[in-house]
Amino acid sequence: MNNNQFSHNAISHKKLNDFLINAKKDITSSDSTQHNKFNEEQDFNDLIKNWTEASQKILLMMNKEEKVFTKNRNAKSLMAFGAMGAHINMALQALKAAESDN
Repeated sequence: MNNNQFSHNAISHKKLNDFLINAKKDITSSDSTQHNKFNEEQDFNDLIKNWTEASQKILLMMNKEEKVFTKNRNAKSLMAFGAMGAHINMALQALKAAESDN
């Protein structure tokens, strides 16, 4: 086919543009997208809430005088628990700072 001949199924740019202008908007896909974004945000917020509660419980248990989790642990394990506690504290503080920006 040379450049001057068009396919029988060809459509002009003008006609294609007319179809685009006159086409009805698909509102179901945008509603679905917004619904999915809301669900993802809700899931994320639920995970953050659960993580915060679990982290606070871990810190409380680590700070108890009984220190059940330290029995029969070597020095490296105790250091690791200390580092974990410090990182949990920093993460909770970072979360609090992020929430205060909102």
